Amino acid sequence: MSMHLTKRSKILVAIVGVVAILGVIAQATGVLAAWNDKVWGNSSFTRAANLEGYARSTTAHAYTDRAITSGEFTATNATHTHVNPGSSLVPSATGWTHASSTGILLLGTVAADGRSSATYTMNGSVVTATSASNAKNIELFPTGFASVLNTDNSQYSASVSCSSNNWGGTVSTNAVAPAGGNFRVGLTNSYAVPSANQTTTIDSLAVGFRVQGTLKSVVTTTAKHALSTLILDVDIKTAITLTTVWTVTVQFVRAECGIGEPLPSAGVQSAAARMARLAPSSSSTETSESAASSSVESSEPASPDSESASSGSESSSAADSESKGSSSATPSTGESADAPVLKEGTTTPTVVEVGSRFPVIATDGADLGTATLQKIESTAPSDGAQATIAVEMTVTTSDAKGDGRLSSIAWDDFAPLVGGVQQAAGQATAEGPPLPAHLEPGGTYTGWVAFTAPSAAGSAIWTPSGTSGFTFVLPEPTVPVTSTTSQPAPVAEAPETSAPETSELTADAPEADASEPEDSDPVPTAEKAGSRSGSEDSADAE
Repeated sequence: MSMHLTKRSKILVAIVGVVAILGVIAQATGVLAAWNDKVWGNSSFTRAANLEGYARSTTAHAYTDRAITSGEFTATNATHTHVNPGSSLVPSATGWTHASSTGILLLGTVAADGRSSATYTMNGSVVTATSASNAKNIELFPTGFASVLNTDNSQYSASVSCSSNNWGGTVSTNAVAPAGGNFRVGLTNSYAVPSANQTTTIDSLAVGFRVQGTLKSVVTTTAKHALSTLILDVDIKTAITLTTVWTVTVQFVRAECGIGEPLPSAGVQSAAARMARLAPSSSSTETSESAASSSVESSEPASPDSESASSGSESSSAADSESKGSSSATPSTGESADAPVLKEGTTTPTVVEVGSRFPVIATDGADLGTATLQKIESTAPSDGAQATIAVEMTVTTSDAKGDGRLSSIAWDDFAPLVGGVQQAAGQATAEGPPLPAHLEPGGTYTGWVAFTAPSAAGSAIWTPSGTSGFTFVLPEPTVPVTSTTSQPAPVAEAPETSAPETSELTADAPEADASEPEDSDPVPTAEKAGSRSGSEDSADAE
């Protein structure tokens, strides 16, 4: 059966079709909706990204390097982070924890009592981190009979606080400098705790040994973290031959906090650098050779028969040839023989020395090239002020191409180490020619790179991309010496050297020559020098 539409139905269908077409056209041309039309949309709300933060207290954190054994220990530790908030007091509000470390046959014993507290809390947008560290009864025993260093009845403390009211967007930091009573070296040698970011030098005899080293107070506050620590670095030597028998590094107290930053290392990197300064090699007993070499040209040998001196001389020669235009020279056979062999894929920082060439190996074992720290300079405008560190380097890149190779060296590849914590380096400008911005594969380059560091930083780390880093000792900052007097020459002497006075005395020159014959000629001759020497000898005899 067929359906027949009436005329009216046909007209209605045509109208509906026209309306539908017009609707499609209106949608395509972007006709705005009316105020009472339904408009669908969505919105999402997210909270700030998870913060990083911490509060940590450590007491009597000791590193010992004995003749036979080495070790590390801590009396107390309390740590809380953003993922592990809370509050701890170890062992209690009034108690103390005793700890010690002893070598074979009771040789090289470190003992201390400690108490640690740390708190990290979050309450909405408010984040608070505080820590305090206390220590006492710190003693060093080279043998089992008598101590060479003893804090007696003195107690030591340090504390810090960090807080934020906007999820870590703005952080307020505060650090209280380490404080405590005097400590004793030997029977009667008393030393005081230095003020913030200052150092006390130790050099005294004690029960058949000589104790040499430093006690350094480190106080650091930045926009994100605070640190207060007291670090003892000493060498225990035989009194007569000055042979090092024991090297000790002890952080008496250490309090630190941070908001917006991850928990830093406890200080292994800086300890390794300190050990290198205190005991540069197994055949050397001088504690200051490595530190002193940081402030001199690598071509100046520390000793005539030193291997490092030979390497430094070769590196200096290579640098001279490179500065004359050879940017792609390959290392000589002699230099390759001096380069130390590193274990491939090392995951811990490597201690390097000025003037010694070393391989740059990535953590996955890839060969990135070699490098030599030719020279390190440290300058500061005043005592305690931020220092500018300038490092002259010679770098030979490997032939490898593509991602992961050593393609550049910049100031932000370096970081100063203060109390075991990597500090943010600042950009600085070196006086010498800088390294190029881009390093080609198989090339050799020599130039300077500079960065800023706190004056309390005793070492730094260079971390090329993909490596675990290379630590080196920093020299003490050089501070300009300002004269306390402004008297270029006595006023009374000015007429005697002026031209008018000389012309007036010309007529009396014979009489002046008779009384002072040597003053008439300002340039001494061999004859006059002999005459003056004879006169002085006669005066000495009388």
